[in-house]
Amino acid sequence: MLLKGYKFTVGMCLADTDDIGDVLPYLNATFRGCMYNHNEQVLTLKKDGRQITFRPKEIAITKLENENKAREILDWLKNLINKTYDNHKNIKPKLDSWLILTPLSLSGSLPGEKCKDCSGKDCYGFAQKLIVGEVNIVQCKPLFTSEFREKRKKVLGLLEQAGYNVPGESF
Repeated sequence: MLLKGYKFTVGMCLADTDDIGDVLPYLNATFRGCMYNHNEQVLTLKKDGRQITFRPKEIAITKLENENKAREILDWLKNLINKTYDNHKNIKPKLDSWLILTPLSLSGSLPGEKCKDCSGKDCYGFAQKLIVGEVNIVQCKPLFTSEFREKRKKVLGLLEQAGYNVPGESF
C-alpha cells in the first residue's frame, strides 16, 4: 500500500504519501490527458474542475468544498494508485505528457461548415464541448464524409495524441 494518509486545509488538500514516484508513469498512462514531467516526477491532471498534482511524496487537490469531498476524492485516488501499482506490470508506462488540446488548436482542423448539427454554434464551440467531453467527435457529421478525409485523419490523430478515444477505421 503506497498511499496511507492525508491532511486537509480549506479549499485544498495535501496528502502525505509514501514515495509514489515509481508509479507516476503508470498513472500517466492510466489517466490520459495529463501533464507529466518525468525528470521532476510531477504529474498533473484535471478532473471534475479540480487540479490534482502528484509528486513522489505528496498529492495536492484544488477546489475542494469540504473535508468530506476531500476524503471521497482521496479514497478514490488511494484505490486507483494502489490498483495501478499492483497492476503496473500490465501497463506500459508513459514518460511524457499527453498533447493538450485547446478549442482554437482543434477547431481549425474541423470542417468549418457551420452546419450546427453538432450542438455547437460553430466549429470552435464544438471543439470546446469536445475537449471537456460534452460531445463525441462522431457528432461532427461533415468530418466523416469523403470530402473531409484528410481533415478527419488530422483531427483523429490529434485526439488520439491527447488521449481521447477515437473511432476505428470503419468510420
